[in-house]
Amino acid sequence: MATKSIYKNISVKNRSFCRTLVSALENAQKKKAKDVQLSRTFSEVKNEDIKSIFGDTK
Repeated sequence: MATKSIYKNISVKNRSFCRTLVSALENAQKKKAKDVQLSRTFSEVKNEDIKSIFGDTK
């Protein structure tokens, strides 16, 4: 999902679509996010490390 899509306005003109939309929002509210297990190692890269890898572009 694109980040800007949560800022879009919608206009509901159909009663059945309105009920479906409200039902979907209520259903989504009940669901929890899934726990993520990282399967690969990772390391955090700081600004200084990035500059040393790519060089200072200024």
